[in-house]
Amino acid sequence: MVAAEKPTSPARPLGPAIAANMADGFCGVNLLHVTRVPVVSPGKAGWLTLLAMLNPDVPALDADADRSADMAEAAEKGGGRESAGGGGGDGGNAPVHSASWSSIAPKPLQTHQSRACVVISRTTLITMLVMTNARPVFQYSEAAGFRAGYASYCGQWYITWPIGQEAIVTFAAHDSLGSGKEVFPRGFPLRVDRCARMIAGVVASPTSDFAVGFGGRQAPGTYVLEHAPRGFPAAHSGRHLYNMLGGRAFDVDYLYARPDRLDNTTGAVGTKGVRLHLPDKTAGNRSVAVVVPPAAEAVLKQALDTLPWTSLSWSMHRGLRDVLLAYGRQIMDLHRTALAALLRQTVASRAEEFVSRGWDGDFVRESMGPMAAAAVLAGRGDSGDAVRVVTAAAAVYYDAAKGILGSGRSDNDSSLDELDEVRFWRAQQPHRRRGSSPLLPEAVVALTKFFVLEWSQEFDYQLYHHLPMSLYFG
Repeated sequence: MVAAEKPTSPARPLGPAIAANMADGFCGVNLLHVTRVPVVSPGKAGWLTLLAMLNPDVPALDADADRSADMAEAAEKGGGRESAGGGGGDGGNAPVHSASWSSIAPKPLQTHQSRACVVISRTTLITMLVMTNARPVFQYSEAAGFRAGYASYCGQWYITWPIGQEAIVTFAAHDSLGSGKEVFPRGFPLRVDRCARMIAGVVASPTSDFAVGFGGRQAPGTYVLEHAPRGFPAAHSGRHLYNMLGGRAFDVDYLYARPDRLDNTTGAVGTKGVRLHLPDKTAGNRSVAVVVPPAAEAVLKQALDTLPWTSLSWSMHRGLRDVLLAYGRQIMDLHRTALAALLRQTVASRAEEFVSRGWDGDFVRESMGPMAAAAVLAGRGDSGDAVRVVTAAAAVYYDAAKGILGSGRSDNDSSLDELDEVRFWRAQQPHRRRGSSPLLPEAVVALTKFFVLEWSQEFDYQLYHHLPMSLYFG
């Protein structure tokens, strides 16, 4: 008599093993090509949507509508076991939505609240938030648990961790972009390691061992900015996050605010140098006075010169942003009108170059130049689109000045790495504050990077304190 075969349980569906940090990039890729809408229709799962927006290759200008529809239908219906990079919608499987992600190692999906989830670390979550230029909309940490919402350039993030339950992260693409014609290039470059450094408050040179971390905000009072070589391991601010992201804090210098000693006789500040007025850590009032002596000022200039180039604003450490903005704004204001006029003229005179890089012709000829000029003159804002317009105009001007237009460069070209370091701020003379001379290419690059600082978003670099070690990404 033949024994009856034991019933076998169905194979668990597989999804991608998503991991992201400064050392290894996003799923092993540091240079990504980001789209503000998914390149294909991804279904309901947030991690599928994200994989359809963060691309290891330059996305095609013309989307394959039939392929998108087929994949969306497969995601909703489910199917057999997935390929390594694919995953199901809510409760189902689907083929991978971007063939270029098929190399991601697979792992079983976890079902949580009827969602097919990928399990990620809190380090991965924070990295993905800053990659998409997230800024907090709400955050509650109370007896019922933790809840937070973040608006980003790519979509909306929500974190829910009810008391006594597992934490879950969800992500959805924007529904506010409308169905009109896309006038921006399909994608833009993003470097994961640069995003991670900016949230940890670290600026590093691509050509030398210069790396400096910045302290956080202080209580109201008077301070002196001190430079401590290799002192970042003693920082309370972004040091732990920097290590979590794969950095080595012991390789980084530290700029910190030391309470100033007053002269007992006159009450005058004892240290001489540039004086900055910064927001305090409680109410954000400009009640913090920081004296910057010459040695620390030299470090600030080099930090401004080595800010990384980007096509999108940063989610960044507020201490880093506070100090660099307060120090550099006077110079920026002197050149602001000239920079705005130059970028507007560049768009008007080189419209065909922008079209060749993926911008819509009507948008370039009618709106792009005035939009770039208005953003620069505004001095602050939170529009990722405005930052993309200004940085694209500056890149075309730089290429024209260097005689490399028509060389195949595009908004997705990694050769823009060369703009990570200039010598504009270090060339500024202390007593020469006039901005009447024409702007040279390096000045345009440096001022554009400062513009990005002005339009960047503050982000809580200590968010990890509120999160468990692992979360469900549904």
